[in-house]
Amino acid sequence: MTADLYLLAHCRETETVFIRFYGWSPPAISLGYRENPASTLDFDALRKDKVDWIRRATGGRAVLHWEDITYSVIFSRAIAAMGNSVSRTYNLICRCLQEGLKRCGVTSTSHNSAPDIARERSAVRLPCFLAPNRDEIMVDGKKLVGSAQKRTADAVLQHGSIPWTGAYRRLPDYLALAQQKRESQKRLLARKCTSIREIAPGSSQNKVIDSLIEGFCAVLPFEYDEKAWTENEKKEIKEKCAGSTFLNKWKLSSHDIPEKTE
Repeated sequence: MTADLYLLAHCRETETVFIRFYGWSPPAISLGYRENPASTLDFDALRKDKVDWIRRATGGRAVLHWEDITYSVIFSRAIAAMGNSVSRTYNLICRCLQEGLKRCGVTSTSHNSAPDIARERSAVRLPCFLAPNRDEIMVDGKKLVGSAQKRTADAVLQHGSIPWTGAYRRLPDYLALAQQKRESQKRLLARKCTSIREIAPGSSQNKVIDSLIEGFCAVLPFEYDEKAWTENEKKEIKEKCAGSTFLNKWKLSSHDIPEKTE
């Protein structure tokens, strides 16, 4: 995610739309930028299972990145084709993801076209990380892709998690919750959310990522070119991740319990 923020800071001067897919080692929880780690996380459980945590640049609540595919899309706000509002960009990227999923045999719908889920959400107040929002992607009534977006004065970052296995259902084990609440949220995760392995057990991660890239290429009016990070870019990203100012701002990869904030 540091690399995503690096691109967000540098993409204002380019007409390139950056699309990335990556995984996590070790597993980690990303917190929304307004969440208080001290009141949200169970630090003893995180240490015991060697699960890391960071704070995202986007809002929302905790997401467990464990055997998932994380996607990110970063671009300058000067690129009109990518949408000039939160909802238009969400809708466009949702279409790209759905097209990619279709190419690997996964038929999906957006939340807005899933009325049964919308009715249930109005009747039962679900935790934020369980509830579908905007155009988030559903398969057979279960949430598959969760996304969040950040818009600066110059650029846009949208990223999200696509669970590969059911490991994401362990999230409540690492939250500051009573045991009964944890078990309740685990049951909700099992009922309300799904993963690629559960939908398309024969798929490989490489095949799914290739299909997602094809989906973006089919929907977006741009030429595709795959590039590796330069040595200078990798150095700058590493420096950002290690720099004290950056760490203080984003609370990256720290198991120390921070001071509580009002």
